[in-house]
Amino acid sequence: MKKFLLSITNLILISSLLTTVSGQDTINDKDNWLSFEGQVYPSFNGDNYRPQFKIRLNFNEKSALRLNTNFQRKVDYKEIYESGGQGVGSVDKISSMYQFSIGYEAQKKLANTLIYSGIEGVFGFGRNDEYGSRTDSVTYISNLNYNYKQPVQSLGVRLFMGGEYYLKPNIYLGTEFGLMLIKTTYQNRTYETIYDSSSSNSSVSVDTPKNSSSALLFSGLGMLRVGFIFK
Repeated sequence: MKKFLLSITNLILISSLLTTVSGQDTINDKDNWLSFEGQVYPSFNGDNYRPQFKIRLNFNEKSALRLNTNFQRKVDYKEIYESGGQGVGSVDKISSMYQFSIGYEAQKKLANTLIYSGIEGVFGFGRNDEYGSRTDSVTYISNLNYNYKQPVQSLGVRLFMGGEYYLKPNIYLGTEFGLMLIKTTYQNRTYETIYDSSSSNSSVSVDTPKNSSSALLFSGLGMLRVGFIFK
């Protein structure tokens, strides 16, 4: 935990330097304005696109408040066939994460372009669940069902830099990259097995303790942004 807090402090100090540099020498003065944009991370190796949405509120020509939202959901489904029979079992794995961030941007505007840098706090919640029907996840078992259920939480901080080009005064294209320190906590996981029989059903539940992990990683690489400004 101490290492995690120390890393966050270092990132904040670096961000303060970045925002001081990027907020100087603004050329174009603009009134306060609100922008809404969509962000997409295209995947060239698979069908995974991770859409995001961002709202930016400019206080003046040099600074802005930003709010990001991000939703990821992944579903894996497979069937398990009975050896030498007609029975079919199935396994559903569902992972989801809702993530939000709020932060500060320092900006430098040129004729048709804008560059910026800043810092934002990141937090999220989601689940890692698995449901098995007539299987133990490996072989077909006609009277066995099971499920795993595990809540997930995340908390972190992110430094970012980006740029955008204005096609029109109220439409722009851009990209962004950053460095993120994030801690992910996997809460207590519940594992339940359910045995079906002709006479009665029985179940066994087992709880496993929570665990957590921290990571320092690049984020935003390859991001494509399309935004619209409302004055």
